[in-house]
Amino acid sequence: MNFLKTKVFSILISLVLGIMLGAGVTIFLQNYNPPDSKTLGASVVFSRIQSQNELVAASQDYCIVDKVTDTTRVLDLFDVPFMENSFWYRYQGTIKVGVNLADADFNESEGAITVTLDQPYIISNTPDMEASGVLEENNNILNPIDAGATDEFKRECIEKSESQAMEGDLPQVARENAEANLRGMFQAALGEDCQITFHWR
Repeated sequence: MNFLKTKVFSILISLVLGIMLGAGVTIFLQNYNPPDSKTLGASVVFSRIQSQNELVAASQDYCIVDKVTDTTRVLDLFDVPFMENSFWYRYQGTIKVGVNLADADFNESEGAITVTLDQPYIISNTPDMEASGVLEENNNILNPIDAGATDEFKRECIEKSESQAMEGDLPQVARENAEANLRGMFQAALGEDCQITFHWR
């Protein structure tokens, strides 16, 4: 009888210990969060960045309003009276500037990464056709406004907007933003201690 009681008691103790051990292991596995391992190497990050081809780093809106006047001249000496026409035109759009990632060079030495990039360039110049157009025109029945004049003015606006953008501070803003974006990509993949230096060709 005592033997039977001892056996039952041993079984109960074993069950209780098994349940406690199982619950402990379950809680441990649910709450255990091992540190993230850095599985990405620098070369993998390089290839992923280069696969994006280009990085838009800055944009700028512009608005050009100007008057275009045309008149008939005789032998380039004097204007013929009553032959002048003119129109006011507004050309509005957005220029995006970025860097070419496909031509970027990446070098790693003793944990430090050097990124070499081409200078920023204009990726797109998109007109806002709803805002752009003729504001006012003074036509002349003897010298009507030529449709080619508005097309020529649009081309001049595109050239002017791009030259003003690249002569201003937009390229510098693009360089700074590109460096910040690329630094963030590297540090997100390789850790915040990753040292990155940029060189612009």
